Amino acid sequence: MFASALLRSSQPRLIVRAGRASAGTKFALRGYATFPGGKPNQARMGQGGGTTAKNDSSEKSFFSWLNNINPFALVGAATILISGYTLIIKPYFEWRTDLKKRADDRVKEEESGKVGYSDEEIAQFPFDTKNVVFVLGGPGSGKGTNSAKLVEDFGFVHLSAGDLLRAEQQREVSQYGELIGHYIREGLIVPHEITIGLLRNAMMDHPASNRFLIDGFPRNLVQAKAFEDTVCKAKKVLYFECPEATMLERLLDRGKTSGRTDDNIGSIKKRFRTYINDSKPVIDEYAKEGKVMTVSCEASVEDVYKHTHDQIEALLRTLKKQAAEEKQSAKEKQSAKEQQSAKEQQAAKEDSDKK
Repeated sequence: MFASALLRSSQPRLIVRAGRASAGTKFALRGYATFPGGKPNQARMGQGGGTTAKNDSSEKSFFSWLNNINPFALVGAATILISGYTLIIKPYFEWRTDLKKRADDRVKEEESGKVGYSDEEIAQFPFDTKNVVFVLGGPGSGKGTNSAKLVEDFGFVHLSAGDLLRAEQQREVSQYGELIGHYIREGLIVPHEITIGLLRNAMMDHPASNRFLIDGFPRNLVQAKAFEDTVCKAKKVLYFECPEATMLERLLDRGKTSGRTDDNIGSIKKRFRTYINDSKPVIDEYAKEGKVMTVSCEASVEDVYKHTHDQIEALLRTLKKQAAEEKQSAKEKQSAKEQQSAKEQQAAKEDSDKK
């Protein structure tokens, strides 16, 4: 009995030490291997509660178990882990970081109360020295096309009220985006506070320029008065006169490729009504002041632009002449002021000498 117990208690140690000796020994080792955790596989030996292996036996059994692992399986597992990190985990954390940054930027912008320039910067900007020409006409009359050519020939800065509003609508943190989208779809006039603010900021983005074409604005008399009260007065109005049938044909053709939400028959008809009811009175009002330059759009594209070019060229000559006259007048006033100051100083000196 003593010999039998001794043999039974030494079996794990003997099998581990001979683990590499033979196939039979390896089979025995697998039947009585000690896995991580320190307990032998007693079920496979038919034992219900044999003696626990010692620490050194557990350590050697772990290495034997490790030797039985397929190295290709290890490489595959490592590849899966690395791929998972590269394709899933890393992009997720990058996305979260970017999302937080955008949210923080949105909060900062909303907390600032407005986007653009400070009240002090606006007050100091020399709007009264700028030559502004309003470009008006019905939808599809050619305002944008001819304005682009005038930019090339005369160095104007072209500001499209519609383009500025659409850009603001698409801006991610805009507080007016949804409101602007509604007005555009319905063919209505966006509140003038929004439009004028965008135009003013766009002018301030070009401090070195003195020539501005403002296309598609003002849309009504309220906008016209508000702009001239808060920004500057327009020098002239360039009006493209075009039949409604021609404009409708142009807009429907443009809608095939423009991607604009208002280039559809429903929005176009609403825009025509708005133009007739609100925008046409603006042209009539400026015509009373002698500020309207009318260009008929019934001629060829080349003739329309030639007429436009000639009118703008004549305007710029007039403005240049007026600027020279104003400069000369200011110079004469300054000279007269200096002479008057010199006379007063001379008189004061004479009075002092008499005393």
